[in-house]
Amino acid sequence: MSYLKTDSCKLSAIDFGDRSFPFSYGVPPRELLESIERVGLLQPPLLLESTSGYKIVCGRRRLLALQQSRTGDKEIDILSASEGRVKELFRRALWENLALRAFNLVETADIYVQALKMFSENEIADEICPALQIPRRERFHKRLQAIAGFSQELRDLLAAGVVDAESVDLIREWGAPELKVLIELIAETGLRRNKLREVIGRVDDLARRDGVSPCEPLLAAVAVVRDVEGKIDIGTLRNQLKVQLYPHLTTARRDFSEKLRQLDLPAKVRLESPPDFEGGEFRLSFSFCDSKQWQSACEKLNSIILEDIDEICSRS
Repeated sequence: MSYLKTDSCKLSAIDFGDRSFPFSYGVPPRELLESIERVGLLQPPLLLESTSGYKIVCGRRRLLALQQSRTGDKEIDILSASEGRVKELFRRALWENLALRAFNLVETADIYVQALKMFSENEIADEICPALQIPRRERFHKRLQAIAGFSQELRDLLAAGVVDAESVDLIREWGAPELKVLIELIAETGLRRNKLREVIGRVDDLARRDGVSPCEPLLAAVAVVRDVEGKIDIGTLRNQLKVQLYPHLTTARRDFSEKLRQLDLPAKVRLESPPDFEGGEFRLSFSFCDSKQWQSACEKLNSIILEDIDEICSRS
């Protein structure tokens, strides 16, 4: 294209902090780092001349990999564009990246928010959103705008796939203190995606029910489940939040355990309630090694009167 020219510059002349063209976020992939180490920069990045140094239009990951390769402030070949064609360069970088890879959540959010500043409403609807696979519904647009405003720590977790898009919908209205507590919990426990979304959902439901900050139910649950060594078991934390959200579970579980004790079932006979006592079926199972154990289990089960079964079911 006539407005592009081949040129060269040193790495120190590139403004790595500028994100006018936010088409990559996060650390370069290991394969790219290895390629740069072994054979250097094969494809010139596309840069935009500016008074503060060159802005990266396309090729940020390549340049970051080169910067990390300990080659010093070397001269590199580039494609250079002058000011005045920012919108055209943005579109070019968008489609060039899409031809090679999918964007992560943070990249999608940053690209969308930056595009809002330079494209018309029709262009956003007809080109940018379809290119980024953004549905037309408002909640998806609010989600992306929230991501663009998150802290670097939270954005890093999103880019790495630790936090998913559905979780963003729950935490986008949380304040900085709540998000800080959540980030610390993730770092301490290694919570990821589905289980993390479950924890966030229950904390958010508790906060809305009780009219409090999400910090309160989250910190309260963590305090209860932390063991003597100060560690948090994920399963116990999830269960504690469920009990806080549905207090009848504690009573139902206690009553069911007491009735099982009264039935005095053999060790190899197991009676299980429906999950969380919310409808469903009871499950009876037993194991045996010989005919004697089989007969003993059958005799015990036959001795249980219907009234006992009715009482168990009525307490579910």
